[in-house]
Amino acid sequence: MGLTISREQQRFPTRNYPYRKGGACLAAPADAVPPEANVLYRRVGGIDTDPRPMDAEELAKLDDPLGRLLRSGNPFPLTARSLIAAFDVLGGTPDALPRQLVFLVADGGHIPWTPQTDRLQRAFRFVIVRGKADFTLLVSSSTLPDSAADDAFLQIIGWDDTHKVFHFYERLAGAYFWAGMSSHALQAATRGKGPFDSHVNGATVMKELRSPWIHWHAPQAGINENALAPDDPLRNDPLFIGRVTAERMETEVARPGIRRWNAARIARAVDADGSWNDVRHFLRQAVTDTTVNLATSETASRLIGEQTPLKLPLSFFLNRDTLFTTLGLEPDDPADADIVIPGLVYRRCQADYDVHLSDGLLRIEGDSHFAFLTPEPAFEDTQLIDALVLASLLTRRFVAALTMTDFPNPVFSARRAALLRHVPTVAKGPNAGEAMEREFLEEIRATTGQQGNGANSPEREFLSNFETVDFEAASRERIARYFALLRAGMTDPETVDGWFRLAEYRRRRFRRRPLAEFALTTPRTNIPLTAAPLRMTEFGRVEPVRTAETDEPQPPQGET
Repeated sequence: MGLTISREQQRFPTRNYPYRKGGACLAAPADAVPPEANVLYRRVGGIDTDPRPMDAEELAKLDDPLGRLLRSGNPFPLTARSLIAAFDVLGGTPDALPRQLVFLVADGGHIPWTPQTDRLQRAFRFVIVRGKADFTLLVSSSTLPDSAADDAFLQIIGWDDTHKVFHFYERLAGAYFWAGMSSHALQAATRGKGPFDSHVNGATVMKELRSPWIHWHAPQAGINENALAPDDPLRNDPLFIGRVTAERMETEVARPGIRRWNAARIARAVDADGSWNDVRHFLRQAVTDTTVNLATSETASRLIGEQTPLKLPLSFFLNRDTLFTTLGLEPDDPADADIVIPGLVYRRCQADYDVHLSDGLLRIEGDSHFAFLTPEPAFEDTQLIDALVLASLLTRRFVAALTMTDFPNPVFSARRAALLRHVPTVAKGPNAGEAMEREFLEEIRATTGQQGNGANSPEREFLSNFETVDFEAASRERIARYFALLRAGMTDPETVDGWFRLAEYRRRRFRRRPLAEFALTTPRTNIPLTAAPLRMTEFGRVEPVRTAETDEPQPPQGET
């Protein structure tokens, strides 16, 4: 049996949103009322109990490429291929999107096809983008682009430059559904529901936003014919043949789209008098992990021998984007931040912890294609903070004090997350950033003065960071000392063992989230799910999380 059949058996759709009362997909019950052809339905999770046709006034507000296409009066294109063709025929019109790029993603795409791996759930999907100067239409499709069946999923995001939001759509049960727009991601009723369980702040998502783009067809490792059965027709599909590599998705689509939405959010939140609204919506992205990206080393795991040095991802050790790029606190010599472990130690950890990949049915021995996969701070979070600094809503001192609180734990830091409760919801007046900072500091100082607030509290750590006169020099010194200790331990098997267990702990935290769609996204180990939560210390060593520091993940939710 060739992969032709296996791709049809891939467990898609993985992220269908509940368009029917009770949470089941519209297509699931045999007695469900079938949707009408060429009617756009609305079903925004948390607001709409049942799907309903959108009226003319609502349709007029969908000023993104797909919204305009669906209200053009032409029959709805119900397959990925026909959707592309519908935009092709717009050439020469104001709605034309002449530029197209096709990307291929597959979490098991670097595992060679064999008869034994034929049924492996590789999670193949295309990402097709269209645009003029900028890419404003993003199509996520199964690799069965001529099928309108529900197991050949089709989801679309379109940028609406009139209203400065992304719109989210899905084709399901022979119809298109509008699932909401970016601003719904930030509202209490809709936060974490529908598409906003993964697009948690309303932006586009590309989990692997850094070389080597582990699950994508990329320069370092392509998703090629060796992942396909010999008779798989995908080999000759124009979309597969025309695929381009992932660095273009990062630089031309994902990062620009995130910047576009973050800029719109900031502009919308600041009133004419300078007052800043919904401050917590912004600051929670500085102190909690609303989402994460995935990073790895640049070294293919299968090539690591006992004498092979393995350079670990820098973002495993600290928030490189905020501390180094935004604040400029990187070491004078970049080599001082290189943490390189011996291949022998890495291989020992692989064996001791039974590292493998599994789709739940088949097991593949060894690590992910590139070694040492780890969650890292999400670009949509770090870029937002960078934009707030550039907009003079946050000062460098304030951002440094926040980020240097528990800085060896760039993700899943309960200590840093505890600071969110002190953030005001609104900052009034023409100098809103100063007002927010002043109110936050007053609350922090009041808290540190309370009985029971120990010397090791995150509030005291933040205040110490903030009140240091030369905070940049002090932060740079702490970072340099931290890396010196990391480098001193990087050849010690016991120290590296702790780092390895911490990486798995962070992956386990990631796997709890809706964004962890596919079983093959991360490697697995024999470390039990009941193992103690872990954290990195400023000494470069791993320790259990203290009882007072909650291990609960930070799910998408409204104001708390």
